Parts: sequence; structure tokens; C-alpha cells
Amino acid sequence: MIDYLTLEQIKKHNGLRIVLVKGLPSPWGQAAKTMFELKGLPYVAAPYVPFSANEAIHAWGGEDSAPLVAWRDEKPIHRWIDILNLAERLAPSPALIPSDAFQRAVMVGLSHELCGELGIGWNRRLQMFAPAMEAGDPPDGVRLLSGKYGYNSADAKAAGLRIAGSLRALSSQLEGQYERGRSFFVGDSLSALDIYWTAFMNLIDPLPKTQCPLPDEMRPGFTATDPTVLEALSPLLRQHRDTIFKQYFRDPMEF
Repeated sequence: MIDYLTLEQIKKHNGLRIVLVKGLPSPWGQAAKTMFELKGLPYVAAPYVPFSANEAIHAWGGEDSAPLVAWRDEKPIHRWIDILNLAERLAPSPALIPSDAFQRAVMVGLSHELCGELGIGWNRRLQMFAPAMEAGDPPDGVRLLSGKYGYNSADAKAAGLRIAGSLRALSSQLEGQYERGRSFFVGDSLSALDIYWTAFMNLIDPLPKTQCPLPDEMRPGFTATDPTVLEALSPLLRQHRDTIFKQYFRDPMEF
């Protein structure tokens, strides 16, 4: 498991620091951590406690969120694209952003369908909050997180169709690549999109407990049951997750 330090300890560290959701496979954090490790970037980590107010983290990074990443005396960052760009700046090789402009646009655009506002991660969170929110008396932790994601009934009802549309776009891109004899989402090598996809499957169809030690009581919430979503989740997308996990991720995942 991750050897967590306290927030105050990592703030004093003079290198790369990351605040990670502790105890749950947050895809944004798993992707960031994996990219740092693939690039050989040593880091220290502090825990973010889910479903609670993390005032000290908010005060330091300006966001009650994780992952939160800081490099030396630079301002902490939390947006997925900023974290990716920092990783590329600190360790350009192996590159996870294509040098070709068109491939780069495809990679960033499809990554946004996973990581960005109203992307797959965002919409799966809305689906996860929906039962408690619609019941009318959600626990404080759910109420806190649902506010962060701008929960409303209309967006929650639309989430399945939005997720399915994103999955079909990802599947179409991947199928085209495989037909050309390529084993990655873009180009001829691993990109951040392959990492993001593998991490974000944690919110749709988590790996078995031996590979993703998600607490048993949390696993049903992380597993998509919406028929619209499951229909759009192609066998190739599942296969690609398994392949990338086996080759590039820690096994089992650490969180």
C-alpha cells in the first residue's frame, strides 16, 4: 500500500507531491500516479479522506479535491490536463502526449470525454449520487460531493446517454487503431489516453478484488448497471483495459 505522509510533511518536501484519495480507486489519482511512475518521477503522497471536508487541503491547494499535485515551490494544481502537462515537462520521455498535432488533438479530446466536466467520470459520479439524492435525505458526504459535481435530477437522468456516447467514441477510435495493427488509442505507442481509460474503468467495471482491492461494500456503487452504458461498453474496450493494466499499472492497484 501507499506509504502516506501527512499534508504538512509533503508541503515541506522539495520535490513532487501528490494528494490522493485514500482507500478508493479514484481514476484521476490512479492515472496521475501511474504516469509519474512510468516516467520514473519519484513523489511523496498525502491522503485525501473522501466524503469529508478537507479544509487543510483546500487551504493549501485552493480546491477541496484530489488528486492535488505540487512541484517544488510552484502553485499546486488539480486539473487533469495540468497534471499531465507537468509530468511531460518534468520527464519528456516516455512521452504520453503525441507530437503529431492531429493525434494530440484526438488524444486530448477523448481524454476530456473521460476526465473532464460532463465526461464519463463526472457522469458516473452523478449516477452514483442519484439514489441517495433522489431519496431526499442524503448523507452529509454525498451531499458535499454532489454539490461539487453540480448534481441535479436532469443531468443525472441524462448521464447514461452521455456516458454511452463517450464510450462509443472511444470504441470507434480503438477499433480503427486495431484494424491498422496498432495496440494503442492513438499512434504507435502508449499515450495518456490509454492510462486514463484503464483508470476510469474503475467507475464502470472495476477489476477483480485481487487487482483492485476496492472494499466489498463500495464495489456495487462503482459498478455500472445502466443498460445504456453496458450496451456501449464494447468487448474491445474491456480487453484494452486488461492489456494496459497488465503492462503498465501496479498490480494490485494501490490506493
